[in-house]
Amino acid sequence: MSLRESEIRQLVAELAPLAGSRVDGVRGHAERVLTLDLRGPGGEITLLLSGEPDLARIHVATRRPAPLADPLPFQAPWRRELLGARLTALEVTTGDRVVMLRFDRAAGPISLVVEMAGREGNLLLVDDAGRIRALTGRNLSPQRDLRPGQPWVPPESREGEGGPARFPPATGTAFPISATVEAAYRTLEEERALAAARRRLREPLRAAVARSRRALTRLADEAARVPAAEADRRAADLLKPVLHEVPRGAREVTVTEWTEDGPRPVAIAIDPALTPRANMERFYRRYRRIAESAARVEARTVEVRALLTALEALRAELDDAPLAALARLEREARRLGGGPRPQPVPGRKGRRDREPALPYRSFRSLAGLPILVGRGAAENDQLTVRVAKGNDLWLHARGRTGAHVVLRLPKGGAPDTESLLDAAHLAAHFSDARGEAAPEVVYTRARHVRKVKGTAPGAVTYSQEKGMALRVEPSRVERLLQEEEGGGT
Repeated sequence: MSLRESEIRQLVAELAPLAGSRVDGVRGHAERVLTLDLRGPGGEITLLLSGEPDLARIHVATRRPAPLADPLPFQAPWRRELLGARLTALEVTTGDRVVMLRFDRAAGPISLVVEMAGREGNLLLVDDAGRIRALTGRNLSPQRDLRPGQPWVPPESREGEGGPARFPPATGTAFPISATVEAAYRTLEEERALAAARRRLREPLRAAVARSRRALTRLADEAARVPAAEADRRAADLLKPVLHEVPRGAREVTVTEWTEDGPRPVAIAIDPALTPRANMERFYRRYRRIAESAARVEARTVEVRALLTALEALRAELDDAPLAALARLEREARRLGGGPRPQPVPGRKGRRDREPALPYRSFRSLAGLPILVGRGAAENDQLTVRVAKGNDLWLHARGRTGAHVVLRLPKGGAPDTESLLDAAHLAAHFSDARGEAAPEVVYTRARHVRKVKGTAPGAVTYSQEKGMALRVEPSRVERLLQEEEGGGT
């Protein structure tokens, strides 16, 4: 909502008695918003000036915008130029929605220009020679060169806008039109803040819901493998008594199975590259791996379903939540793994005191155990030395440059087969061995990993390790990457 030229003229006429006031305070509240604390014949007044797109305005403020944690970059030079200056006049430039606040000061006259021209609004300081001394926001006008030292060129003149009066004077106040304008824009700002806050929460929640649904689909696929595991056990049981009869290099062996209906022949496909005993052991190993994970898959399915229900309930509540409830909803979303990234603090862009990124990426095994993957050499050191606990499992691609991987384990707990395979696949994927069909991964307890003083970032020594010749399963890697927690970079 933009102020019309006629409304700006009404406001400036109402503010005319402020002439003669001294500037006691200058505060920046956003890139194109500041307030002036004025002391003069009318007492102490706070004047709000805004060049924000669609929120550009000028009025007396009965409630100053919230202070910022750190001053905005433009605030210091504006204070130097304006503190102690005396307001001599307020003027409207015909046809282009510009208000000039004229100031007198020891260093010479200076003007504060409030441009309220739609989406190109801005606040500028212009000296007596007509050159720009400072501006609060970057130039949004493609037709004008608005930089310190350049001559100020007014925005293109516009025709006056008519229409019914939108700001009837409020009663019981010395600045009745300002009071109405302030109330109207406060409502508009609250509505926009609410819409923006909802948008900020909605997308991470949607992504978390999608991750949970994909996880349920993959858990269902894992559960569907249990009947096939029984077939592997049955094949191993049938092979066991006839191992000595199976010729080396055979691709299939026919055995007799005794059933309630009598004996029947069963053909079993085997790997000709393995010995008969190795084929039997492979059948048993596949059966045990799937059978052992069945209970964990079921428990994880219950956990993910509960998470999905909570996330969907949060999304439904978000659509109608008032602004005051959004902080609580954001905390709940973060607890459920569906929170947004922390918002940057105004005035702190690019500074080192912003919230540091975690030194690791977070994943979760099929059984629900956290898996942490170092982001780089220095981050590997942080993960291994500072984050990992002694009982956690530490993994790395043997002889390769790559990420340190930590599989979180409960105190005294041992890793299940599926979680170990998940962590090993991540260790291989985030290393120079990515793309190889059978890389080797080593693993040991984190308490057996040491950082030697003076060695390069990421370099460690370890003991009591075990090796694993990993047969890479692309579908497993894809599942883990798609369900990364918090989003990877």
